[in-house]
Amino acid sequence: MKKLFLLALLALTPLARAEDPPPPKDQLTELYTKLGAVSPKVVKAGHTILHIEFERLSPGSDYSFRRELNSKFKYKLVAVGAPTIHDLRLRLIDAKGKVDASDPNSDSVAIVNFVPKSNGAFNIKIGAAKVSGDQAYFFCLVASKPAR
Repeated sequence: MKKLFLLALLALTPLARAEDPPPPKDQLTELYTKLGAVSPKVVKAGHTILHIEFERLSPGSDYSFRRELNSKFKYKLVAVGAPTIHDLRLRLIDAKGKVDASDPNSDSVAIVNFVPKSNGAFNIKIGAAKVSGDQAYFFCLVASKPAR
């Protein structure tokens, strides 16, 4: 009876074939893993993490948030996009609408090091040249340390 039960169970169990692709990895979980790798490096470099923003980009649109920055501090902004985000853009825009700093690279990681000329509110804008898929998540980390 046990043999018959095992044979029936094996017949109902789908077998994985070598040509079957692996299941897609959850991109949000992947970004949390990347954040877990980036954060200690930023802290080890002497920065204090002030803010972490997780969000999803829509095709053709930017995401922005405001942050007060102080001229006595150096800021490091790190944005990392999921594989569905191509050419991630990170820009700091002052109160007059002028871009004060941006990342020049065209990949899924954007880094900006910045010391403001004066204290004030800045818009931090994140966008992408191309977004594919429905899981276009990113994170943006804002950290600071004294500008000595």
